[in-house]
Amino acid sequence: MSGKQPTFGTRELYDALAESLNSDPTWLVKAKAMTFSMAHIYRYPDDSQRTFRMEFRTGTMSDVTVFDDPSDLPETAFVLRGSFEDWRDMLVTEELSVNVALVTRRIVVKGKMGTLMKNIPQFNYIISKLIELEPMVPEDVPG
Repeated sequence: MSGKQPTFGTRELYDALAESLNSDPTWLVKAKAMTFSMAHIYRYPDDSQRTFRMEFRTGTMSDVTVFDDPSDLPETAFVLRGSFEDWRDMLVTEELSVNVALVTRRIVVKGKMGTLMKNIPQFNYIISKLIELEPMVPEDVPG
């Protein structure tokens, strides 16, 4: 990756994801039917949580919102929830594959499964883009 590496578990990472996806012609074709919201919830060792909500309109990632309390999350089509460590192992160290994370429920998905299954290639593309950003893990993790 060229340029500054975003910090894992921060809005900076999701803003970098939006920039990466929205400037990617392959993504824009692949995701043109995607018009819904998705959230990633990180659970920290001290049981605090941080939620990153992404809004997609015809594939373009149009908004990122951060919530410290998942109960503040407005209606969202898909919510993926996991520990900070499991997200890190999937997106930074790649010690945890997406498929294993989902099958073992280390990353739990809430949403319409039919829509999810139809969009699995897009979800995998988002994860691969997050990995490509090579996020740095902060020294001081809550908890």
